[in-house]
Amino acid sequence: MKNIKRIGAVLLTALALAMVAITPANVALDFTALTAAVDATTIVAALTAIAAIKMLPGVAKWGFNKVIGWFR
Repeated sequence: MKNIKRIGAVLLTALALAMVAITPANVALDFTALTAAVDATTIVAALTAIAAIKMLPGVAKWGFNKVIGWFR
């Protein structure tokens, strides 16, 4: 039974992809507006923000312990 369901799902997916592929609207898809909107500075800023978010809790904990250590 599982095999029949899997084969049916694969066939339906293949049929859907074939129907999408043969439509004339897909011939003229143009992604230049999307790729032009993303430049190197945006990517660098995003990566820097992600790195800061990942590092900040550890740095804050280290700094807190360092300051508390001065008063012990």
